[in-house]
Amino acid sequence: MYKYIISLGEDCFMRSLIDRYHLREKFKIRMPFDGSVHPYEEMCRLIQTDFVDYETDVVIKDNVFCNNNGVIWNHEITNNIDDFKGQLHKRVEQFRQILNAGEPVLFLIHNKNKNLDFNFDLIECALKLKYPNLKYHVFVFNNYHPEFYINKTATTTYVNIFWNPHDTHDYYDLNYDHLNNDFITQMYVTPYGVHFSLKVLKEICMILNEEYDSFVLNNNYVFNDALN
Repeated sequence: MYKYIISLGEDCFMRSLIDRYHLREKFKIRMPFDGSVHPYEEMCRLIQTDFVDYETDVVIKDNVFCNNNGVIWNHEITNNIDDFKGQLHKRVEQFRQILNAGEPVLFLIHNKNKNLDFNFDLIECALKLKYPNLKYHVFVFNNYHPEFYINKTATTTYVNIFWNPHDTHDYYDLNYDHLNNDFITQMYVTPYGVHFSLKVLKEICMILNEEYDSFVLNNNYVFNDALN
């Protein structure tokens, strides 16, 4: 049903997941939100305004591109601002082309927030305003809340699967920075991490009407190489 899968949001987990399990074999081009950090509200604003001022205030800090709206591009191979802005323009054009093509799109977001509340209205309003004829589904994944949670509508899915390899029970003192670092370190490389990634993949495949166990993990995957 969904011809295109586009990762959005605040980190690289969704992009790496669909790359590692070869879900992107038919669609390998890089999009504006791949390999970068875009706060959710800013990402929705960019879509709604057709990326107005996207390239205006880009600067380099500690060899990383960033801007005043909280966006960080931390997986770039160039340190030349003009070259980088040219790449941004190309990615935006690819995003517009795909969303105007008339094919259904599955959007993936990793919500890094311990609360289960998620404002789907922001992304849905942005898509409906800018691409009123687009057929889409927004999949949001969260691993920061201790309770399993899933909620589905015709156009959205929200899933929380808690990352808890150490069987933590004292949730009140849980350090979410440590949890995030642990998640990044163990994902795909430990038995728990691989099993966890398959749980997320299974929920995505439910939307795609695919058998999740038909996808094989690429153990040789390198994120930066996949972005080039």
